[in-house]
Amino acid sequence: MATSPAESTTSAIERSFLLLQLVAAADEPLGVRELGRRSGLPRSTVSRLAAQLVELGMLSRSGVGGLVSGPALGTLIPGDEAPPAALEDRLRPLLVECVQRFGESAALTVDTPTGALYLTNVLGPSAIQAPDPTGERLDFHLVAPGLALMTSWDDERLGTYTAAPLPAATPLTITAAATLRDVVRMSAERGYAWADQALDLEVNGVAVLVPGADPVASISLYGPAYRLNPSDRPDLGDALHKLVREQAPGLLGV
Repeated sequence: MATSPAESTTSAIERSFLLLQLVAAADEPLGVRELGRRSGLPRSTVSRLAAQLVELGMLSRSGVGGLVSGPALGTLIPGDEAPPAALEDRLRPLLVECVQRFGESAALTVDTPTGALYLTNVLGPSAIQAPDPTGERLDFHLVAPGLALMTSWDDERLGTYTAAPLPAATPLTITAAATLRDVVRMSAERGYAWADQALDLEVNGVAVLVPGADPVASISLYGPAYRLNPSDRPDLGDALHKLVREQAPGLLGV
């Protein structure tokens, strides 16, 4: 017997609700494969429903590639009981503004015990782009947002980090502890950090701390070194710092 449209819709709603329950109950982001295992649904069904739920804002894709509860779920909870939106959702309008104003890709990165984690990004308008770092966790001294995050550290954490070997990704990576400490100090004084081809040759970045962010976070611009560098754009760091300080507190509610 053929399934009626009403029965088909009910089945889809039940399956979608099951996926939402599983994601909400999980302690970490869930991939499609794991959601299929926990739900007992075919992977193709999970993939299709998850894509629809992401589009509706009921689920979001995390920086590490899994699925987490989305900001639209908060609209189902009345008043002050609604959970706050994820950091990347609240700051995405600022990333978009950075791209529109400065013409380069913008990224949001947070401080973790094991490295600078790129949560999300917004690509710039140019056809020539640097690689998308979303989901990567990188050594702090290799990237501009990592250097910016280091300006928030106390002396003990900075000393511990610089006492360990500093691996080089390119010939321009800072590997001397004293030099790195000087760069962090100067970055803290001026309010922004530049990284000159430290992770990838021909790719630069400039980053600032996000005031009031929890966890500690940085917003950065990144792109090809031939067009993104402090020699050609000496005022970019100050302009980015000013924009983030003006707009981030309102978006974060602090």
